[in-house]
Amino acid sequence: MVSAFGPGLEGGTTGVASEFIVNTCNAGSGALSVTIDGPSKVKMDCQECPEGYKVSYTPMAPGSYLISIKYGGPQHIVGSPFKAKVSGPRLAGSHSLHETSSVLVETVSKSSAMGGPFASLPKFSSDASKVISRGAGLSKAFIGQKNTFTVDCSKAGTNMLMVGVHGPKTPCEEVYVKHMGNRMYNVTYTVKEQGSYILIVKWGDENVPGSPFHVTVP
Repeated sequence: MVSAFGPGLEGGTTGVASEFIVNTCNAGSGALSVTIDGPSKVKMDCQECPEGYKVSYTPMAPGSYLISIKYGGPQHIVGSPFKAKVSGPRLAGSHSLHETSSVLVETVSKSSAMGGPFASLPKFSSDASKVISRGAGLSKAFIGQKNTFTVDCSKAGTNMLMVGVHGPKTPCEEVYVKHMGNRMYNVTYTVKEQGSYILIVKWGDENVPGSPFHVTVP
């Protein structure tokens, strides 16, 4: 379903760019065609934006403009053609009643960013079960000291290491992950209060063996 919205579909002022958005999310790829008929030629511009395409046009003469938006063929999208009323002085254009301006964009398939936080990540091939974590910092931590442990992901394929530490009341003050080379990581974190902490180590989306770890701060 392609839709369009924005003030430019309703009207504008001569010499000022009016904008509207054509939302092509989840519509697959297709040719987007925007045609504007009216008392003057309009300067049109079409740019990609997160929802699809942002179209701007600058009318040069007052009057009614008809905005036709088609996607993927001869069918108009819902609501098209739109009627925009432009006011202001005549800045250019012959006294003909009818000028046509159009723009055609070969679009790419867009999917809405609402697909989840990992919708746009590349597909990694990894196996979190082959990650090995070692070190005192996985079970015990001390206030005012750097608590460390290592994570060996060298046999676990390609992905991103994510580490989170949460304390009894608040998240941990600082977690520092350093890549030592060959997918070996050194993790340092500092804590400010006593109690039980939860330490999560993930390789991509998956917990590594042992995670979540329970850490005690005496």
